Amino acid sequence: MKELHRIGVYGVGHFGFAMLRHLQRKSPEHLTLVAYDRDAGVRETLRTERRHPFHEATTPLQPDVRIADSLDELLDNLDAIVLAVTSNSTREVSGAIAEAVTSSSLTVINTAKALDSETGARLSELVSKEFEQRSVRLTYAALAGGTIASDLLSHEPLGMTIACEDEAMLPPLKQLLSSQSLWIESTTDLIGVEYAGAFKNVVSICAGMVRGLGHSYGSVTHLISRLAREIEELCVTRLGARRETFSTGSQCWGSDLWMSCTGETRNQALGQWLGQGMSLDQANEAMASQHKTVEGVQTLRAIRWLVERYERELPLLTIAKEIVLDGAPASRLISALMQDEEIV
Repeated sequence: MKELHRIGVYGVGHFGFAMLRHLQRKSPEHLTLVAYDRDAGVRETLRTERRHPFHEATTPLQPDVRIADSLDELLDNLDAIVLAVTSNSTREVSGAIAEAVTSSSLTVINTAKALDSETGARLSELVSKEFEQRSVRLTYAALAGGTIASDLLSHEPLGMTIACEDEAMLPPLKQLLSSQSLWIESTTDLIGVEYAGAFKNVVSICAGMVRGLGHSYGSVTHLISRLAREIEELCVTRLGARRETFSTGSQCWGSDLWMSCTGETRNQALGQWLGQGMSLDQANEAMASQHKTVEGVQTLRAIRWLVERYERELPLLTIAKEIVLDGAPASRLISALMQDEEIV
């Protein structure tokens, strides 16, 4: 079994910082950890004060976690790199990594849960294209599950899914990421895990809208179950995912879906503001003031063409797109939810 010892983290936002803390706590004697963030102020605070300037300020990094000042320094002799950047940055960042890496191969573990907003492509397709153009062999893995940064930092008992089409890489990836506080399941259904991670953000936005409109918890769960079923059929029958990936027992769907929709998450928060009458621009500004981005909006932009093509099969996704992207009133979501089969 291939072992992964030298690990880099690109992007030290809230979740990237949590991953660093998780990895340093899990196996400090076996792992060499190095991290890089494009924000020079973040790098300087991490290096000199061993804490994050914006997130979990009282939680320190261990002294042996190295903070790189350049991409070249980050990539030096890495076995794997964790991408903890937004989906909008994935193409640019992966291209820069593929250009700078000096080895002939690299394992990339991506934590972003979205689709490319310009093309609708899965993020693995974007990253693979960048690496192919530079003749670097890529092993790509997607990490998804009902895990938020603050829970990971607090060592809560959590679960996630690691997906990689190279079955031989699943054991070392699982060994790298799992711990007494993080249970990892593995699968080769990369397609399904990527779609599950992206679409659960859309369900979370819609659940937030129901709350923002002032409806009950029962109304929220009604929306979740109906929209989840709609998405499952789309992904399995139209997009090539496996049905078991969309079971309630799956960490990348069942766990992540309920966490995103019923916990205090950024997608749900944006949905609540939309339900309360904010415009998308106003809601995005509110999130940006907290140094947060909302991936569910990018997924809706990415699947606009898909929704329009299969509109009769996707009544709730169609309304979600019209509310979030086109400015339709959030109350239309409730009208669509109470239709028997499709929007009239």
